[in-house]
Amino acid sequence: MISNGTCRILRHVRILPFVAFLPAFGALSDMATANQAATWPNLAMPTLGGRQLWADRYFHAGWRIQENVLTGHARLLDPSDIRRCWGPYDACRAAFERIRAERDIPPNGKHLVVLLHGLGRSRASFKGLQRALAEAGHEVAAIGYPSTRRDLAANAAVLEDLLADLPGVERISFVTHSLGGLLVRELLARDSDWRGRIAVDSLVMIAPPNRGSAMADVLQYVPPINLLLWRGLFCATTRHATGLPVPDVPFGIVAAGRSGTGYNPFLDGDDDLIVRVAETSLDGAADWLQVRGLHAVVMNAPQTVQAVLDFLEFRRFEHQN
Repeated sequence: MISNGTCRILRHVRILPFVAFLPAFGALSDMATANQAATWPNLAMPTLGGRQLWADRYFHAGWRIQENVLTGHARLLDPSDIRRCWGPYDACRAAFERIRAERDIPPNGKHLVVLLHGLGRSRASFKGLQRALAEAGHEVAAIGYPSTRRDLAANAAVLEDLLADLPGVERISFVTHSLGGLLVRELLARDSDWRGRIAVDSLVMIAPPNRGSAMADVLQYVPPINLLLWRGLFCATTRHATGLPVPDVPFGIVAAGRSGTGYNPFLDGDDDLIVRVAETSLDGAADWLQVRGLHAVVMNAPQTVQAVLDFLEFRRFEHQN
């Protein structure tokens, strides 16, 4: 039976197609980059850093090798997102090893904080949080994955390989936004070789649809939104999200809302415009915190940033309770 809240969403979906097209601009830009890479000579050139058509396959000290989900070719980006090589993955890896030796690029630190973005977003969405973490002395890897083009299982498989190839790293902490939290739940449920070498210190999930999203339940049937957000949207539905295992590491949850009626008049209860506060909860959390804010920007809000810093150090939201 369809709930009253779902009916209200369906009656007002006419306002949503414009919103759904927003992540497509980044995807179209990356499509152009992929086409150029197939015909242009191998010259150093600026890129957008990878959006919905690129998956990070390798990371080292800000350098990364990405794979295009449509063409299958790879490219090597430096910390400024300048393309230094493109072609087969092995060729990009060999190019990085040469550059690494020439420039004496330092090894990875022992503790790495991995940031994973939400649906339709990119690693650039963590700009404020990433800067704060670096200023606090953390080594940070903001990882990009094609959230709309691949499902959680496929993205987790690529992330497994990336984590297995991090020489020098002994501990990892994850900080996620929205769908990124579900991706880590999928990742940690796997019997991965990297878990035997790297300890997972903690996980902070920001605005995660841990119980599934009422918005996703409705929008999966609404074109063109379901075509644009595609696989990631289906993974955020109640049916899929509730089947994911609880993380086996200390984790905290930061929910966003308005402390009363939410920002979205078509959702029941408090919400951040996209995810309801009640949908973020998950049994076994070491701590839970609600902050005031909108879904799209809450990860960089000062209160959220402080909560993340606290949890990485104390395994609880020390300054918030």
